Amino acid sequence: MNSPAQQKAPEVTRAEQKRVRDLHSKKGRREHNAFLVEGGKSVAELLAADWPVLAVYASHEAAPDLRDATARRGMRLHEVSASLLTSLSTFESNDSALAIAGQRAWPQQALRAGELTLVLDDIRDPGNLGTILRLADWYGVTQVVCSPTTAEWQAPKVIAASMGSFLRMPLLVRELPDFLAQARAEGADVLGAVLDGENTHRLRQPVAKTAGAVLVIGNESHGLSAEVQALLTRRLTIPRFGQAESLNAGVATGILLDGWRRG
Repeated sequence: MNSPAQQKAPEVTRAEQKRVRDLHSKKGRREHNAFLVEGGKSVAELLAADWPVLAVYASHEAAPDLRDATARRGMRLHEVSASLLTSLSTFESNDSALAIAGQRAWPQQALRAGELTLVLDDIRDPGNLGTILRLADWYGVTQVVCSPTTAEWQAPKVIAASMGSFLRMPLLVRELPDFLAQARAEGADVLGAVLDGENTHRLRQPVAKTAGAVLVIGNESHGLSAEVQALLTRRLTIPRFGQAESLNAGVATGILLDGWRRG
């Protein structure tokens, strides 16, 4: 006989469906203090992580892959049709799973020698933010600190683009002038990506190999704000060899983080 956690749940009520759809919007995420994680692989990672999970919905076909994980958490797995699941999802097509995740507050990490904190100044594109979280996770960044005007990290496009890295990468929202001034007071280098700085290929001292460092990436169109630029201790530029006007913020971040690790 199946345990209660393994039995099929009753039909998902209209109220439950409304709660899921509320989470498509920023307003809804704030009201419910929760957000969506979509796709079978991402939901499986969420269930395996130390993260609050409020509900899990899976198609009949995908449910067997998630039953044990939900049972270990003492949760009921809501099995639904693939068509209903897609209607609940922000994805154009989702025939596997989605979950409602609760909020979690990351503590601010100390600035330590040889470690790097990544700071994002008004990154507006959700896909860029998700990609940057994934890059930060890949390259072992200590934490990501976002300005209040940076895209909301719980937005579905950010969560999807991060490919699960939001579960591991500490992310904080801070007023950047205050955070950077404190970092400088603690002796950290504050490095900024700009168009008229030092060639990153020719730096004698590799990026972020001092007694703790902060690397700031600016807005996709306007770069770093004047307030942030005033607090930089070093200005860095990725040299251009062709005719492209600029680099995508995620691409630029990846190049700079790779340079840091190569050092």
